[in-house]
Amino acid sequence: MARELDRVLETCRAAGWDTQVEYTSPPKGEPGGKHRVIRCRELAGGRLLLTAAREVPGN
Repeated sequence: MARELDRVLETCRAAGWDTQVEYTSPPKGEPGGKHRVIRCRELAGGRLLLTAAREVPGN
């Protein structure tokens, strides 16, 4: 389940993680909703890379 980007950033920062965000587009449909985190990867140095995409209304 994809979570809202703002909530994930809050949680990560509260836990002491340094975060970086990259954005992508959903494969189908016209995005227009909130950004949701679709992937999280741990990087060197205790950093997280969050991949976010806008949700597609109706899906």
